[in-house]
Formats: sequence, structure tokens, C-alpha cells
Amino acid sequence: MFSEQFGFRDHTLVNFVGGGGKTSLIHKLMEEYSLRGPVLCTTTTRIHPPDPAEGLVVISSDNTALLKTLIERVSRDCPNRAYKLVATRHFLSPNLLRGVPPDFDSDLQRDLFLMLLNEADGAASFSLKIPREGEPVLMEKAEYLVPVIGLDCLYQPLGPEVVFRFQILAEQFSLKAGERITPEVAARVLMHKDGVCKNWTPHVTIIPFINKVDGPAQDKAARDLARCIMRNGNFPVERVVFGSVLQGRAESVCPE
Repeated sequence: MFSEQFGFRDHTLVNFVGGGGKTSLIHKLMEEYSLRGPVLCTTTTRIHPPDPAEGLVVISSDNTALLKTLIERVSRDCPNRAYKLVATRHFLSPNLLRGVPPDFDSDLQRDLFLMLLNEADGAASFSLKIPREGEPVLMEKAEYLVPVIGLDCLYQPLGPEVVFRFQILAEQFSLKAGERITPEVAARVLMHKDGVCKNWTPHVTIIPFINKVDGPAQDKAARDLARCIMRNGNFPVERVVFGSVLQGRAESVCPE
């Protein structure tokens, strides 16, 4: 169970950043937590409309006060229904739903939801990304931050085909095109002080996730990357979870 590996406390808020499968991880956690009660998913960026086959209940409104009332009413009036709720604003385009403001949770009745999960940036399906100015947009008052990376970026050459917004990396991070993405380089990018964790605050627990570890043959590489992440020097990491959302496998590594 992914929820067991992360060990989030009930009724808490988690921000997800990075690349390599954030949305898939969020949906997996929603599936697991919804076995015990209603779960709320939001985004402070923008998302594609969920596939109806996933059984998610999407409630959208540009009136955020009304939106809060609607999702709280559903959870309060249907306490025995384990809803997987998605709250957004209306369509930005035919294929994109607009996110809610970062203070959306400020007066939300958290005890109505087993978990609150927020997608705080986008990565255009890349496994490694560099945030632009203004990213990520973290939901306020979160207890956890989960930076996500895909293992398949390892040992690839740095470049725009592998890193989302590579030009920013080339300009600011002193890394050159063509350099191999070793575990040390991947950890340096993921946990850079100006990377996806840059808006972290000290009360927030960081639990990175390495996705696309599809079988035991890849576990050593994942553990090597996890150790580099835990030694990053910029942000405290409680533990690293690695595995594959697609294959349904997850383990965790703690600092030695």
C-alpha cells in the first residue's frame, strides 16, 4: 500500500511537485484512502479532466466559496460514501481545468476528508523538471511535500528531451547539455534550493517519491538515488519512497 509507505497522518494536506507521475500517484493514493472515507484532490495549477472510468467526482466553480460549500456538503451529507472528490475552477480550455487559489484550504473543514491531496505544478509528462518563476504554487498550510521523479531519467543525457524546462537548468544550475544524469545529478536537480522544493517551509515534512521502479532489477538504482536525495544538503528528508504506480509496488528508505 502506497499510503502505508508514506504514512501521512489523517486529515492532513499534501502538496505534490516534480515530474515522473505526480497525477498517477495522487490517484493511487486517492484510491487507497477512499477505502476508509472521502478524499479531496485539488490543483493549484491546471489539470486535464479526469477519466470518468476512475470514478472521481469532479466539482468545479469559479466561485471558490460556493465550491467549498459544495464539497463540504457532499462529505457531510454522505458520510458513508467513500467519495473521491476533485475540486477545480472552470475550464481554462476544452482540455484543461483551472486550479484553485493556494489559500483554498484556509477555512476548509478538514475533518470531513480523510486526506487532502494537491497537485502544485505540471511537468508535461517529463520525469525530471525545473520550475519556472512562480512555480510551484503550493497549497498553504500543508503538512507534507512530496517531490516526484521518474527513475527512467537516470543515465540519460541532460537536454530538452529529458528535462522539462531544461533551458532554466542550463542557465541557473551550472549543468551542461549532454552530461549524464547520474543519481548524484538527479538528486541535485530534484533537491536544488531553487528546484521544485524551493518554497518549502520548516514545518512541512518532505517525503520524495521515485516512480517507474517497475521491477526488482531496478531497486539498486532506486536505492542509490534515494541515498543521494537524503544527502542533498538543502532540505531535510524524512524518508524516500520508491516503486511503481503502474506496477503497484512501493518500498521506503530511511536515513542511516
